[in-house]
Amino acid sequence: MRILDFDNNLALKSVVLYLRKEEAEELSSSIKDLILAEEDKNHSHVNDITYEHEITVVLYDDKNLESLNKRSQDLILYGE
Repeated sequence: MRILDFDNNLALKSVVLYLRKEEAEELSSSIKDLILAEEDKNHSHVNDITYEHEITVVLYDDKNLESLNKRSQDLILYGE
């Protein structure tokens, strides 16, 4: 698992998510869809009702990072 504070370009060790039930259901559904999807789908966006807050979930394989940008690859490989 890797966590990126996208706005500040910082690797994080932990976060707390405060979700409404509907948001948790959407996140759960998005993760299930990623697991069951074809290999070309590797991420999903979950927004709150106002689209002010967003969670992007990326499913990755340590041995196949080519589809990810350099920043994402560095975060996965080096944790920074």
